Amino acid sequence: MSFLDKAAYILAPGTVIIGLLYFYGSTYTDTYYSFFGVPPGDLQFSVQGYLANSPQAIFIPVLFLFAVGLVLLTLLFTIEHVLAGPRNVARRRVAARWFMYPSLVILLLSPWVLSEWLTMGAQGPASVGEVRGSSAPLVIALAAALYLFGLRLSYGDRRAPDTRARTGRRLWLVAAVVLVGTVAAALFVFVARHATAAGWSDAAIDAGKGFRGHPGVVIHSRVKIAHEVPGITYTDKGSGVGPYRFRYTGFVALAKTPTHFYLVARDWQTGQVVLVLPDDGTFRAEMRPV
Repeated sequence: MSFLDKAAYILAPGTVIIGLLYFYGSTYTDTYYSFFGVPPGDLQFSVQGYLANSPQAIFIPVLFLFAVGLVLLTLLFTIEHVLAGPRNVARRRVAARWFMYPSLVILLLSPWVLSEWLTMGAQGPASVGEVRGSSAPLVIALAAALYLFGLRLSYGDRRAPDTRARTGRRLWLVAAVVLVGTVAAALFVFVARHATAAGWSDAAIDAGKGFRGHPGVVIHSRVKIAHEVPGITYTDKGSGVGPYRFRYTGFVALAKTPTHFYLVARDWQTGQVVLVLPDDGTFRAEMRPV
């Protein structure tokens, strides 16, 4: 198997798509639980779990990009059709300059634009309804796409077989590859930023709505549980009532791993604790629908 065959196998469309879904799903999930102060590495989510969460992370930005891309492609192809033909060569070159020069300025300023975006992103995850810095990669992607279209207009009618024309076509192909890669990288960052914002905002919304949809949990424990979770009802049934003497109600299951329960109060507020209990037989948990 040649190197190109191996590269094609590794970068097969299905592999790339699954990798992207895994990345965005893990970004969304990790940000969601980080909102509550839970280290994402402790949850031990499976690959399938991250993939299952990816639609919540990418649905809105992908739908937005699809709509914008459809409108933009329709507009650009219409412009190219109107300016087609040898009689419009001069107009094509003028239009190409109008697309290329402003886009080139934006691309040359992209290191500064990205630095501003990174500075904004360093301030922490976005709050509810806010996506900090998401416009920067989108502007860069748009500039690269428009510059590519300008190149297409500029070189579209140059089909002469001479050496100079062939060199120009090769340079056009190299520039096209670089610009397409720039668009792909910028859109990757754009969707990733939205995945981060979606995880943070969804966590805040769930907490604000009292974790509607999360199962309630009743804990029957052999020992008294020391905790600082407000709003939890505690009952001591006495030493003569079975092995589970203590009963705690008011918990909501935030997450469950093979070894631990992560519990919060239904009226959890920012800054309150998440109770982590080991699943070691010391207590019995009853999960009930809300």
